[in-house]
Amino acid sequence: MATNFQPLNKETHKNVKIKTISNVEDLAGQHALGVVVQEFALAGNQYPIAFVKDKSESFFPVAILGLEQGKNLFVSEENKWDGMYMPARYTHKPFSVIPNPDDKNLYGIAIDVDSEVVSDSEGDALFNEDGSESEYLDKRKASLMSYVENEQMTKAFVELLVKHDLLSAQNISVKVQGKEYVLNGLNIVDEKKLNALSDEDFLEIRNRGFLGPIFAHLGSMHQVTNLIQRQAKVLAASEAA
Repeated sequence: MATNFQPLNKETHKNVKIKTISNVEDLAGQHALGVVVQEFALAGNQYPIAFVKDKSESFFPVAILGLEQGKNLFVSEENKWDGMYMPARYTHKPFSVIPNPDDKNLYGIAIDVDSEVVSDSEGDALFNEDGSESEYLDKRKASLMSYVENEQMTKAFVELLVKHDLLSAQNISVKVQGKEYVLNGLNIVDEKKLNALSDEDFLEIRNRGFLGPIFAHLGSMHQVTNLIQRQAKVLAASEAA
């Protein structure tokens, strides 16, 4: 789905309103969605969390939402979200944070003006009649900037895992009603390597508050069962059709 992000401007977007997200059709083709370390406990209660590599070969964590490329098991036929927890990355729609071209330590807010939640007639206004930012926009901006901080902490978390060589490649291979599904390119924390760390290295991880996310990530792998159950329902429905 095409996007059209523009830097948020009180003149250009003075009449813009934001509707509540009700349709998640744009997620139907995503079998994984990026998450930040602060989400591991909540997201890990329903989705397996693994680490994948981006184009720059850097690791980042994702919630696995399906057993097939391009198929999300948590989007219903009515294009509603069918999960208990929605990854925060999506809840910021239609906004995004963009770095200041003159100072990478400064950020600006951009809005996808082609998003279906953008309206000029219904929803929450971004600006008051006098041109000042609305309370709604203040809250959305605060949430976005908090997410940017969480992304930075997640980056530090991943760097520490890499530093101690704790990530190991692993494919998820399961059979559902006789059909095999394989997800490649995943990495998870190697418990043997974690337990073999020196006291000094283990304390470094603990003191930085990263033990909790590691165990949440490891525990989340049991949620592959959840994916299997949902895939079985999909197969049963297609056979019945």
